[in-house]
Amino acid sequence: MKPTKQRPLIVLAICAVCTLAFLVLWARGFVPLQQMEFFAQDWQTRLGRKTPADDRLVLIGIDKPVYSSDFSDEELQREPVLRDLQNNFPWSRAVWARLIEKLADAGAKVIVFDLVFASPGDGDDELNRALEKYKDRVVIGYNINVGKTERGEFKELLLPNSSVLTSDATNSPVEDDRLGYVNLWPDFDDTLRRVNYRQTGAQVGDLVPESVALESLDARALRKFGRPDLIPAGSDSRLFRYTAPPGYGYIPCPVGDVLSPKLWQKTYHDGKDFKDKIILVGPTAEIFHDEHNTPFTDPKPMGGPEIHLQILNAALHGEFPREPSLVASLFIVTMSGVIAGALCFLVRQPGRRLLSVAGLSVGYAVFAQLLFDHAGRVIPLSVPLMVLIVSSLVVLAYDFVLERLERVKLRHTMGLYFSPRVLEAVLSDPGSMKPRRANVVLLLTDLRNSTPLAEALGPKGMFELLNRVFEAQTNAIMGEEGNLEHFLGDQFLSYWGAPQKQPDAADLAERAAMKLITAMEQLRETLMPEVQKLFGYGVALHSGSVLVGNKGSALRLDYGLVGDTVNEAARVEALTKYYGVRMIVTRDTFAQFKTQCTRRLLDRVIVKGKSEPVELYECENPCTPPNYAEICRRYKTAYDEYFFGRFSEAQKQFDALAREFSDGPSKTLSARCAELIAHPPADWHGIWKMDAK
Repeated sequence: MKPTKQRPLIVLAICAVCTLAFLVLWARGFVPLQQMEFFAQDWQTRLGRKTPADDRLVLIGIDKPVYSSDFSDEELQREPVLRDLQNNFPWSRAVWARLIEKLADAGAKVIVFDLVFASPGDGDDELNRALEKYKDRVVIGYNINVGKTERGEFKELLLPNSSVLTSDATNSPVEDDRLGYVNLWPDFDDTLRRVNYRQTGAQVGDLVPESVALESLDARALRKFGRPDLIPAGSDSRLFRYTAPPGYGYIPCPVGDVLSPKLWQKTYHDGKDFKDKIILVGPTAEIFHDEHNTPFTDPKPMGGPEIHLQILNAALHGEFPREPSLVASLFIVTMSGVIAGALCFLVRQPGRRLLSVAGLSVGYAVFAQLLFDHAGRVIPLSVPLMVLIVSSLVVLAYDFVLERLERVKLRHTMGLYFSPRVLEAVLSDPGSMKPRRANVVLLLTDLRNSTPLAEALGPKGMFELLNRVFEAQTNAIMGEEGNLEHFLGDQFLSYWGAPQKQPDAADLAERAAMKLITAMEQLRETLMPEVQKLFGYGVALHSGSVLVGNKGSALRLDYGLVGDTVNEAARVEALTKYYGVRMIVTRDTFAQFKTQCTRRLLDRVIVKGKSEPVELYECENPCTPPNYAEICRRYKTAYDEYFFGRFSEAQKQFDALAREFSDGPSKTLSARCAELIAHPPADWHGIWKMDAK
């Protein structure tokens, strides 16, 4: 089966293999593919719609580890806990007790601490009483620690110290609705995109009974805010839509400002700014290292308290983009492979196919972004695009190789019909019908006695002989950088000087003629005796101006020469039989030889159909006799007598040459002299007009 016929199957196989490879790698959790998909999702998050910031959420930040000289004496007297802020962090927990009291009295609906009071400390009693008094409005954190030892992974709960929180939960302290875990679990690339609002007892091992549900700090806050319905069901992690890049979603209110009596009144309007709101308190200074990578990590990570507010904000607005199931994702990837295959069949032109792939890729990316922004749907992005692009590029590479092979094959095939120079010209402008003029040197040869040879050899034998003749001629011509015009019956035309100029065209043509005659004589020796007697040929070299280029129609073209020079060359070649010589060279060509070998001027004639005379030369060649120089000398003497009209003397000398050397031109000129003696011309100029071709 030819490659072009195999193409549909190979294209389908390429697309199927590429698609299957990506499907298997993705289904098996191939990390680079997952990283690519995460990268695409992060770009969607950065470029896409954000969750509007809810003004019911407020961040109170621990913006510095110590307030050394931020308060006046009057403020320190009115609010004694400010003195604790002038010590290094961690401060006395009386600070947090006072903060709870102050915010609760101002009407804050929920007060959330992104802090774990694990060890005992100063002010625990005050904080304990505040947590008890405002138990329906306060949430503090605990940690689910995960560690590794030589024996494997282990988990432990880091709970608030009992001096801070006294729980009356029956099964586990984590059931206390004032407790929520502060953990934020990133994806394997250490980037936080998902949130767990709930953990089951089974998920945390034997830390708590399996029947106990552990809720996050954010889930507890939503419950106490009166919106437990906004907590996503189940314990699986959920994608959430961010509100803004780090530092732009929620500007922290410094804890020192909130506790300052002066700023409480002036900046926060006696606490009215905190009424009916969820207040989250946590470390915001970089020194506390409570930071996480997010899709906005460049240029900086995001603080844990700010992330908790973004998670709460996503819940308040129901912004949890839904991810497709594995089956749906695999179906999308498969369809991208199908589309790639269809594209390879529908768009064959490489440039257009690349543009189509680029257009489809951009269109799919825009579609995915619109789904993410307006429908809350996340679909695979990078992997389907990789399938589309890789499949298309591999098929494109296959088509390129296939095309190159076809071109090589075409070039080889055309090389059987065109010489290298002509082939380059044809391939450079294959459809051009515009000819150009060129000065060329023609070599024309013709096989003699075609009809008797055909009768003697039969059709098959004659066909084989012609092929052997044409092979000998072709090798001789192309060996001297010549161009083949055509095989016409038993005639063969070649040329030099087109389509590119060749300064030494005449010398190349002369050498080719000598090689041709040698090859033909060698061929003669391989023929049967009766065929050798019939086997004959003539060679003519002629020069002139011709038109060269494609000729024919839009449906059938033939590259070659057109001009009267070609017709004249055919007349000259026919004269080789008339004069009984193997080769004739016209003066126009002979004058271009850089080295003029032994030669003789055969005659000056006007060929049939022409009005201008042409000088005919015979040059020494493999078929001339060994004493050719003497023949040329004596022939010149005889021809001078003939040229000046002394026909009787010329006839005697031609007859002598014919008898002594069996010289064909001498026989021809002797017979002509006899005719001229019998019928003397009225006006003789030494030029003979041919009446036959």
